[in-house]
Amino acid sequence: MLHDMTRRRFLGSAAAAGIASTMTGFARSAAAGSGNLTAVEWGGDVVEAMKQIAADQNAATFNWVLHQGGAGAILPKIKAVWPNVDYDYVAGWEGSFNSMVKEDWLETINPADVPNLANIPEKIIIRDGKGNIKAVPRAVGGMYFGARTDTAPIAVKTIDDLLSPDLKGAICWPGPTQSMMLQIVALALHAGGSETNMEPGWKLMTELAKSGNIGRVAVSDIDFTNSLTPGETSVGFFAEPGWAAVAKNFPVTRFTKDSNFKAFLYQSGFGVLKNRPNTKATLDFVNFAISPDMNSLYAKVAGEAPLNSKAVTPDNLKHLSFTSDEFSSFVYVPDYNAVLEQQDAWSKRWEQDIAPLL
Repeated sequence: MLHDMTRRRFLGSAAAAGIASTMTGFARSAAAGSGNLTAVEWGGDVVEAMKQIAADQNAATFNWVLHQGGAGAILPKIKAVWPNVDYDYVAGWEGSFNSMVKEDWLETINPADVPNLANIPEKIIIRDGKGNIKAVPRAVGGMYFGARTDTAPIAVKTIDDLLSPDLKGAICWPGPTQSMMLQIVALALHAGGSETNMEPGWKLMTELAKSGNIGRVAVSDIDFTNSLTPGETSVGFFAEPGWAAVAKNFPVTRFTKDSNFKAFLYQSGFGVLKNRPNTKATLDFVNFAISPDMNSLYAKVAGEAPLNSKAVTPDNLKHLSFTSDEFSSFVYVPDYNAVLEQQDAWSKRWEQDIAPLL
């Protein structure tokens, strides 16, 4: 189960420059503090979940800024203006948070300020080298292969099937700002490589690009859902919220417990930025957001499994619950230091070798 997993097992999705979406959340029940907060979130169902949570408290109002793509691309934007950062919290995952910890951008979290952390599995909480808590987890999701089973031209059984002529134009593939490019790590693993031996993955990626089977390159969750929902494409690799959005109305097969594929798990959560005037109000809201009821609401709307042990996990997220044996068989935990170090090089490789083929 999730509680048996170590922090390194909770990995995931990512990265982007923000655009402002002006939507203000007003409140009805209670969380202490005050302030107008600027929060960076992913779009689609994730920000919708956070807007609903914000509407259940009356202590803070919000300016929502949306990631475009994954969470890592916002890092250079913060770096360019530091220490005059504009964001009170940034939603992210282990990869982006580790980069923020190295830059010393995040407030140290005192558990007394976020008492609902007591119900979050301690092993997954992100800490710095001194053991200080640096981010607050809220949910666990996954990045994995799947298919819309009512429109997929063939039943995809292995990664090799992605090259089948029957899938011409039927694949939605993540762009280079999505998922820390774990989609190509997945190809490398299938072809005998790894995140530290990516040539087999690039070779297979080249073949896939040349095949004509990639009908859409998705640079955001919205791109992904807008492609699979009308049936433009049927097969892909993407993060849980995208799959959840499609699965609301159509049958989806998730390859999370299939030995021919590997799933990558990630935690999403809150990084509270330093040098902001409303730190207390931000921490109060974060604590409210991971309370049992709000964590249950987040899971229901956003499509990520809750981490508060007292929250309710929806039946439609049981595919993200693994026994120890299942975890060993179906989940891959890469060396994320290696993954993060290679992001620039991999992005350049994509633009140089892959993009011209699409």
